[in-house]
Amino acid sequence: MIKKFSIYIFTDLDASLIHRDTFEFGEIKNYIKNLISGGINIIPNTSKTEIEINDFNNELGFNLPYISENGSSITGLDLINKNFPNKINLSRDKDDIYKIFKKVVPENLRAKCKVISKMEKKIQSKVFGLTGKKLKDALNRNYSIPFLFNGNTEQKKKLKQIVKDGGLSLHEGGRVINICDNVSKVKSMNKVIKMIKKTEDNIKIISVGDNYNDLDMLKNSDIACLVFNDQFTMEPININNCIVSKNPAPIGWQEVVKLALDKIK
Repeated sequence: MIKKFSIYIFTDLDASLIHRDTFEFGEIKNYIKNLISGGINIIPNTSKTEIEINDFNNELGFNLPYISENGSSITGLDLINKNFPNKINLSRDKDDIYKIFKKVVPENLRAKCKVISKMEKKIQSKVFGLTGKKLKDALNRNYSIPFLFNGNTEQKKKLKQIVKDGGLSLHEGGRVINICDNVSKVKSMNKVIKMIKKTEDNIKIISVGDNYNDLDMLKNSDIACLVFNDQFTMEPININNCIVSKNPAPIGWQEVVKLALDKIK
């Protein structure tokens, strides 16, 4: 049977494929493995660090290409095509990013940004829901600085604009906000898609997410999939024909992906 399309699934991990609190995905591991064995290309596109994603790959038992730290770096594209580069960095170093952040953001707003790496370990653990090596790996970031914001909505809006004007970006996920270079999940995804389209004539893109920093990725896909997250409101979303799961991750991931694949096939 001739495959009609090459299918690529760009997916967030935390609370999209992995359970929000337990960080487990064992219930759907075999389903994911069957997809990969069947020729479906899965590319994690996440705020997680490279170490965390490599741990995910090891647990899954497959070496998947991935996009880390909210679009800051792309790794393993040579697994898709041997002529593609193994590594593409799209971001400046986190130390350079933080220098710019301190320079452009007024002190009164910076005081409301509580950088996670400067907190006590027990508070870091509470914020990330992690301990030991997993907490260390989550904090071992090359291109982004996670923080909590203690200001109001208007102050956050002002902060985002100042950061944007300074050539940086803020990415708001389920647990923290990340200070990043001028990068995003969708920019990196589109870069990968552009490369793939030079070598493949007919591809279909499915994207899966659960939160605000996934929306642009979903909007730029052939099929958008939103995994149920009770901490995320649907009201501001404007995505045509978006598939929404009834269940949270990990079962919610399998639910929406099955529906998306049915649409394509």
